[in-house]
Amino acid sequence: MEYDRLQNSGALGNAVFPISSQEILNDILRISLEPYLFKELLERILSYLVSRKQLHFAGRAAIFLVDPDNEKLVLKASIGFEKEQVAACNNSDLSSCHCGKAVHSGAIHYFSQPPPLNNICPSEDSSKNHYCLPILREGVTVGILALYTNPEHELSVDMEQLLESIGNVLATVIESQKMDQQLIELVNDLRVSIINLREEKLFTESIIQSLSHGLLVVDLQGNIQKSNNVAKHILNPFTRNLDGMNLHTLLGSDTAEKVTTITDPLETRIEKDFTLRTVNGDEKVFSYATSSREDTRGHQVGMIIAINDATELRYVRKEMEKMNRLSTVAEIASAVAHEVRNPLAGIKIMAQSIEEDAVDTEQLECSQRIIRQVDRLNELLTEFFSYARPVVPQKRPTSLSDILSETRPLLGNKLVKNNVSLTEIIAQDLPDIVADPNQMQQVFLNLMLNSIDAIRQNGSIEIHANLLEGNSLNNYKKNFPGHLAKDRYIMVEFSDNGTGMNPEVVEKVFEPFFTTKSTGTGLGLSIVYRTLHENDASITVRSMPGNGTTFSMFFEVHS
Repeated sequence: MEYDRLQNSGALGNAVFPISSQEILNDILRISLEPYLFKELLERILSYLVSRKQLHFAGRAAIFLVDPDNEKLVLKASIGFEKEQVAACNNSDLSSCHCGKAVHSGAIHYFSQPPPLNNICPSEDSSKNHYCLPILREGVTVGILALYTNPEHELSVDMEQLLESIGNVLATVIESQKMDQQLIELVNDLRVSIINLREEKLFTESIIQSLSHGLLVVDLQGNIQKSNNVAKHILNPFTRNLDGMNLHTLLGSDTAEKVTTITDPLETRIEKDFTLRTVNGDEKVFSYATSSREDTRGHQVGMIIAINDATELRYVRKEMEKMNRLSTVAEIASAVAHEVRNPLAGIKIMAQSIEEDAVDTEQLECSQRIIRQVDRLNELLTEFFSYARPVVPQKRPTSLSDILSETRPLLGNKLVKNNVSLTEIIAQDLPDIVADPNQMQQVFLNLMLNSIDAIRQNGSIEIHANLLEGNSLNNYKKNFPGHLAKDRYIMVEFSDNGTGMNPEVVEKVFEPFFTTKSTGTGLGLSIVYRTLHENDASITVRSMPGNGTTFSMFFEVHS
């Protein structure tokens, strides 16, 4: 026997429960609010219902959820069934299940015939009668409550109303579970998004930090929002707290305006640079390129500045340009000297012939004057050849003290005549240098003569020689980038207290034919520069007007 709807059935009565319906609902509501997992919560509600003896429910009950896409009922909780019964009803088709009618009609059904749950079990009178109660949410069946009854159970309007109220509570529990599940999925999605964002950030950070050039991210006001380690390193002499600093404070207003100007993509090959000076007076040159930083709407929110320390590159480039100029001038000097020397030899021979046949004093004096000027030109040509075609150095381990002891006597008279003192401060146990001793004697002689000319009268020359290695060498490497590539050098310094030179003269002091003297060819220091270069040594100069001049030479150490 089947009742399509209990309230339309003549079997309904008006039973009076020994326990009130409201009390039952309150207990079920209390259970539904307890902190249990969904399946356990449903099982507790089922256990409570079958434990109420006054309701005369059998010890079997189940709650299904409707899978509308697959037209199936999914078993979520049950009590009183064997494993085989649970497996048989786990995913049952709506068309083959008694409860399917309740799903489609949205009304309570009571069945007195064996349900699908008992299909695999012997049919017993005590287990075949059951309710199929639809669990409705906004008029849609979201689940089914199957309750099995004892023979003593009576159908009634009160029972129907109670079951409908229980269905409403279960609908709220199911909806709450769906919301919790959606929240969990949302939280999981959010967690995955956060993890992805974090990994993306780490990936981006690793790319930024692996760049070989410095990177500054600034806002429209010039505040540095982010920088990589390379930028922090190359700008460390100017600030130790780069992030958060303003470019106008760091670089100065003019340079900051220049640097924050967006670089035209068509001008990316054009080198742009700016110069900063440290507290120690060291000058640093930085190359840079600036691009716009925009938000997702295409609005500019700042700039990205790529920056490099170009000090060493510019220094090396300048040295290469200087060597190229020296090489070009050397070729010209060689050609001119070669072409001029032969005619001079002929002029001298003819002048000597005139001297021998001179008939009066005036003729003799003219011929002698010609010979002296030819000799002077020959000396000049000799300097040209020394510069244009330097002798290949015979480099070998050489004592620096021995070179100085050979050079000093050649200057004795000139030092005394000009009242100039010469002091040598040579470090003890100084290793030998690797150079041509004869050429180094000529280099030292030229530098001393140059110092005497700068002092003129009543001054001093000091010669210092030290071994450079470790931290002391690193300081010089910073000051003279590109010069010192090895781990050990012997530094020799010639210092005088002469008139000194202004920066413009210092810049050109090693260029050929440049001189501030009224006499001379301007080749002396050029020959020094080139000779040292041929001996794998280098030379720099420091000078200020009124504070004298210091020439520093760096020689390879004999290991």
